[in-house]
Amino acid sequence: MKTKKLYIEVLSLLPLYLFTFLLLTGCDDKLDIVPKGQSTLETVDDLELLLNKDIELGSPINDLSIICNECFGQMTSVPTVLSQTNTLEHAYLAYDEKMNRANLSQSDNRYTNAYKTINAMNTIIDKAPEASGSESKRKQIIAEAHIMRAYLHWLLVNIYARQYDATTAATDGGIAYVKSESVFADNPKLTVQEVYDNILADCSDDYIKALPERNDDVLRGDQAWGYAVRAKVLMQMKRYADALPYALKSIDLNGTIEDRSAIVDAGDWILDRQAPDNLVYIGGIVGPFLECLSKETADKFEAGDYVLYHAYMFGQKPGSGEDNGDEDGDDEEWDAKPRAAKSSDAAMGKKAFADDNFDASAMAWNSLNGEITTGVKGSLMYYAMSSWVNFYGITSDRMYYTAAECYIRTGEIQKGIDLVNKVREKRIDPEHYEPLTATDGADAMAAMQDAKWIECIDTYENFFDCKRWNTEKDYKRTITRNLGDYGSFSIAPDSKLWILPFPLQATRKNASLTNNY
Repeated sequence: MKTKKLYIEVLSLLPLYLFTFLLLTGCDDKLDIVPKGQSTLETVDDLELLLNKDIELGSPINDLSIICNECFGQMTSVPTVLSQTNTLEHAYLAYDEKMNRANLSQSDNRYTNAYKTINAMNTIIDKAPEASGSESKRKQIIAEAHIMRAYLHWLLVNIYARQYDATTAATDGGIAYVKSESVFADNPKLTVQEVYDNILADCSDDYIKALPERNDDVLRGDQAWGYAVRAKVLMQMKRYADALPYALKSIDLNGTIEDRSAIVDAGDWILDRQAPDNLVYIGGIVGPFLECLSKETADKFEAGDYVLYHAYMFGQKPGSGEDNGDEDGDDEEWDAKPRAAKSSDAAMGKKAFADDNFDASAMAWNSLNGEITTGVKGSLMYYAMSSWVNFYGITSDRMYYTAAECYIRTGEIQKGIDLVNKVREKRIDPEHYEPLTATDGADAMAAMQDAKWIECIDTYENFFDCKRWNTEKDYKRTITRNLGDYGSFSIAPDSKLWILPFPLQATRKNASLTNNY
């Protein structure tokens, strides 16, 4: 069976791919910071090199995306995970609040690498004022370091602490806000309010204006990124009116929307890490490769979605005459299954799969591989390697959704819906596209939420949104995950699973880092 052959072939390539990736990302010894905060970087140009490094935070699909029920993880066998009852994967998939997650969190590369990068930003902030070199570049790299320090702390506080709530933030436990380049400095855990106060100070208007208006290097920040960071921080604080002008300024400076209509001719979702809609890229490996979507997420796809309808496994269109893996080059096996697993497809996507002409047998979002891998009917698994989703960075596409929600929250419903539709026009083929409409704020929020959920697959966004909505009476909800024969599991808005544990390697060195759940 051709699908099985492709499955085996890609698995055989993974070790080589990962080895190459690790080899390439490990060749930056020149930029390492020596112990006790001392660095060998003495000029502005030397310090700027610290801003050119990839930030490796891994992928959110192994925890954040599971918790919010976007997916089951990466290439996940549901029955296997459910049977292994002493793992973090089990706790998140089965919503098991009784498990001692702290004892299972020996290390956490996302946490460690975020603080490693924060340490590099602190080196710039501490050393640049006295370093020799261009004065204009000095101001720019100091500003960029401050805003990146703010952004990384913002990611961390929303993962390892409670959602910001103005009524409790002053007493809720947060994270350490590290401002010293010394790894031996005493960095006590602050409250959520104190963390956000520091974040806002680090992404101030003055720092944003010190950045270049436009920077084509997706590893480097510009004003569009700076405004986007402040917009996202303020929105997560539920200060929607304050966040809106920053989101709009970001869009004004870089309003690029990825045009996915190119998928029709390419037969593949080709999303380069240097794509112009990436305001700052924090990825690391191709995604959403091997992500296994929940049935509830699959149901949110709209008919005509370019990635769902027009992207094929490894870009190989059935009937195209290309070699799809058969030794004789014959494509008959693909074409002979115009509605493979039709009943499964119909159950998977009440929006997208209502089209009886849709052929799911060779699609990149693949129902057959989803069910085979997960054991759950209705799951989709992504099976192509040309898309570099921006896992932990910011894109201009997603900034439209930030502005849209802020418009809706402040009563300008049509303006919000118009921004959502502006992105959707680039996501849905003309045969199926219809503009969203809304009669009131509740309708507008519901439409925006479903569209944004699919837009933000394989990123931190869906998890962050759920945490924020869970503290608002009108939008909090209990999420129920249907695993078919394996049962259903639910997570409440106030579940402690929404807060991840600090890694033991950090709590053993810093007694103030008590877990926040």
